[in-house]
Amino acid sequence: MTKMQIIKCPKCGVKNRINSYSDDKRPVCGRCGASLFQKEQEHPTNPPPQKNKSSNIRSSILIVLIVLVLFGIMVTPSLMRKDFSQLVAAEVEKTETLKKQYTDELTVKKASLEKELYAIDSQDLRRRATKNYKILFEARKSFDKRFALSPREKAQLRMRNLSSDSTKSLHDAIRSIAKEASPTGAEISVYESSKGIALNIDFEMSSMTSGEHGTQTKHHTKDSLRKEVISLISRVTNDIFQFCRGLNISTIYVGCRHYVTTSYPGGSKKKENLVLYKIKIQKDQISHLTNDPFLDIYSTTKYLKVEEDNFNEIEISTHRI
Repeated sequence: MTKMQIIKCPKCGVKNRINSYSDDKRPVCGRCGASLFQKEQEHPTNPPPQKNKSSNIRSSILIVLIVLVLFGIMVTPSLMRKDFSQLVAAEVEKTETLKKQYTDELTVKKASLEKELYAIDSQDLRRRATKNYKILFEARKSFDKRFALSPREKAQLRMRNLSSDSTKSLHDAIRSIAKEASPTGAEISVYESSKGIALNIDFEMSSMTSGEHGTQTKHHTKDSLRKEVISLISRVTNDIFQFCRGLNISTIYVGCRHYVTTSYPGGSKKKENLVLYKIKIQKDQISHLTNDPFLDIYSTTKYLKVEEDNFNEIEISTHRI
């Protein structure tokens, strides 16, 4: 008698009666024709091969991790008990060796420098320095072009050359030197007087100092203004002294001008360019000065004779002139 099986179709759910069958045949659903079961379904307890492989890998990793953790637990105490004193001692010894090496080098270098210092003869050094400075000073006094660095020093070289230029007349040479020595815009005249050649220079105060434009001034007192005017005149006459002494010049006049506001009867006012101060230098005074490029410009004032002094004619108002 044949044993019947009732198998539910996995696809449509219809129950099918199945007799025994051979291995080369597989029953199908009478309604949908789907295979009633696969070979894998005949042994549901056996897991798919891929799933078994993944499970084996995870198990292996877990075992390795457990082994590593156990190894760390076992090794850590021995590392903590390990004696590092020998390593520390070796590093300390190396540090001391380097320190001694640098100390020895410093000592040798210091001894070498001290030896060089003791070998210096300070007296000989002073003598050589004095000799060298004397040579430099003489070179500057003779207007060596190597030391002509500033605009004034370069102008002094030109003035020296002009004073020895035999191709120029005395008048032209004096006029050219005065032009180099005077501020920009100065009025220069050279003429014959009863005593010989005379040079007259009138320059604007504003051309040599700031704060003196027009009728304005930075000074608040006439005494302060007078001091600066005399200083500026001395600065101009200094170079004239230097280079016109040998040109048979008899008299030098140098004046400083400034604009002032002049009030006239009736209330009218006018701006005038007034000579505030003018000096006169005679030939006999010029000869007292030496040809020294370091001549103090203020020391020249003792050779100045006042030709004009108009400071009593002006007043400095609080709102400035």
